[in-house]
Amino acid sequence: MKKRDLDILNSLEKFKCLTRDQIAALHFSKNAYPHIAANNVLKRLRRDEYITANTDRSFQQYIYFLNPSRMKTDSQKIDHFLMIAQGYIDMMKFSPLVRYEIEPKIDDATFIPDVHCRWLDNDWFLEFQNSLYTVKQLYTKLDKYKEYHDKGYWKNERVLIIGKINLKFDPNDYPFKIKQIKCFSELEHTINRFKNIKNIDGISIKIG
Repeated sequence: MKKRDLDILNSLEKFKCLTRDQIAALHFSKNAYPHIAANNVLKRLRRDEYITANTDRSFQQYIYFLNPSRMKTDSQKIDHFLMIAQGYIDMMKFSPLVRYEIEPKIDDATFIPDVHCRWLDNDWFLEFQNSLYTVKQLYTKLDKYKEYHDKGYWKNERVLIIGKINLKFDPNDYPFKIKQIKCFSELEHTINRFKNIKNIDGISIKIG
């Protein structure tokens, strides 16, 4: 098996599921025609039964999984995990990620973040909103972060909520850095501004 084949399988293991376009972005970006190249490799991997696909989503791309899959190929959480994968792809466009842990268990915490990662010289908790939270759901989640902070476990992490917004909260209500965005492109100006001075020793990018 080729190294790129193994890399694709590893990505499906990490993210649980991916679209063709996401696989093309992750593994075929240097090809002249990334989508065509991705289609050819994915067809071969399906034929050889290394991967499987959900082909039942009308007018949408196939969703690819390892074979056997870590999740049901018709799971209601597919779109959520695709959003987490897209977050990784979007963040990598701006700056490399040192790590990107999906649904990790955090010691001494009563919450499980969608992602815990190291990006732009900071540690982040990421929460992806594929559907609108109720006010109660959002504040319940944020209260768990505050509880973790107030118990003294906080290590200067930042909280970033990405996706659909039905409630704008005041970041000043929380004792840690927190920001709410619809997509990562909203951060482009801030990231580029700080990257311009990144060559100065000791500079860390601060967002939020």
